[in-house]
Amino acid sequence: MVITYIPPKLETSTREIAIQKGKYIIGYMQRYQQGIEGQLNTGVNLEVVSEETNDEYTIQQELFHSNGGLVWTIFKDEVVIGDIQSNPDGTKKHRIIANVKGHLPIQVTSTWKRTGKINKKGSTVIKGLFNHKIQIDSLHELKEVDSSLLASIVYIFWSSQEHPNKKRS
Repeated sequence: MVITYIPPKLETSTREIAIQKGKYIIGYMQRYQQGIEGQLNTGVNLEVVSEETNDEYTIQQELFHSNGGLVWTIFKDEVVIGDIQSNPDGTKKHRIIANVKGHLPIQVTSTWKRTGKINKKGSTVIKGLFNHKIQIDSLHELKEVDSSLLASIVYIFWSSQEHPNKKRS
């Protein structure tokens, strides 16, 4: 199964992003800003609507993990169904692990070729020089995972990845 979406040109854009499987739109995701204790959190927060299952998901960034990684909570129709952790073991190679209720963990790990491996056999890659498109080639084992939710997990992977010129505060 190949899933694609076109990311916004600006990292903090809140425009709606269509998620496609082939030529069909299967869902939408939209980044949102969240205020915490009087401060505007510019972390990666997403609202996701699946046209396939009619489910609504929210992925909300929480506090930093003690190992320097990030943590997100995944909600489905306002009920917690899982979490995502970046670099849970403190390694230098960018990696996220999504634990979604009822599914095996979904691990996305960066490679030195600027691609990502999904559970070792699937992949995600940025295609195009100027008009980027994120492509996700998932595994048969992930066919039970809502495609829109999988696309949003991959969005978290690419959006939370350290850029060479970006310093963590």
